[in-house]
Amino acid sequence: MAIEVGKYSLFTFLPVYMWNKYTGAFSETETFRDRKHLYRRRRDDFRSDERAMAELEQWKAKNCEYDYIRLTGMIPSKMVGKTNGGDIAFAKCDTWFSVCFSQEHFLRLHVPFSRLDKFQEFAAHNDKSLILSESAESYVIGNLASYDKRQYPQWFNPNHRPGINTPEGQGFGHCLVIPKRRIFNIVDPDAVANNASVIKEVRDHFRTFWDQGGSHKILQQTKASFDDQNAKLAAKDSTLDSYHKLLPMLKADYEKLSHAYSKLKADDFEYAFHPFPDTSVGHLHMHVFPKTSELRRFSTRQHDWKTIPIEAILEAEEEDRRAMEKVVEG
Repeated sequence: MAIEVGKYSLFTFLPVYMWNKYTGAFSETETFRDRKHLYRRRRDDFRSDERAMAELEQWKAKNCEYDYIRLTGMIPSKMVGKTNGGDIAFAKCDTWFSVCFSQEHFLRLHVPFSRLDKFQEFAAHNDKSLILSESAESYVIGNLASYDKRQYPQWFNPNHRPGINTPEGQGFGHCLVIPKRRIFNIVDPDAVANNASVIKEVRDHFRTFWDQGGSHKILQQTKASFDDQNAKLAAKDSTLDSYHKLLPMLKADYEKLSHAYSKLKADDFEYAFHPFPDTSVGHLHMHVFPKTSELRRFSTRQHDWKTIPIEAILEAEEEDRRAMEKVVEG
């Protein structure tokens, strides 16, 4: 009997743990078909939910007084009134990557309305050092979480299953690309409008950034997150002894992985999305991480089942478009 994980059977997603360990590439396999199926289900469920679509309209209108029930991924309540190193504080309907200020709210700040665009972007709330690259349409941002599950206190808990419910990234150098436009998630119609121009742009932005030598910026952020997590471990009495025994191995592995990472080409990355409601931030963002198992060895696999590569989304949209054309032609 299949083990249920959410609405899906573990058997359905089992192939994700059987992918090619040398290339890690998604192709027209059972796994790839599962991802297309998951995308279609999440997309159709969202768009057929009248309440969710009504809330989406309010969110895009930057209505900060509205009570959002269906839409999740807003800023945690403990962050309301605070910043993450940016210029203005979070409101209750902000997300980590977007700002819900309407014109009326903005004017209360006594700042010229001509500067509103600045406060619609990631930089409004967050430390600008996290921005690794900026195009006219999107940002490449670093990951504050380290890639290595061994750096998290749960690793030292004998009753804990390593890699389960820990916050490490999906691979060495895991980063995000986010559009500046207010697009909620990959299931938002705007994400694939105009021949999917938005998600193609965020993918192409990263590829250009990488080809122009972006690896050193990602490595700097990866090292900063790695060092920061080491410092947190060292400050915990409960893990101090185990941590000091592990530290030489952590550092040695980091050097090996950083060397391998710097040799990657743009085609060696996975460009993927987590569909609503299987996501923690209510603003469209593309995950970018290496395909090779070597560079994912110490990272989480707990999100793989919901990680939908851009190729699966583009293919599903194209197939659906052609199917609709045939229906119309009748």
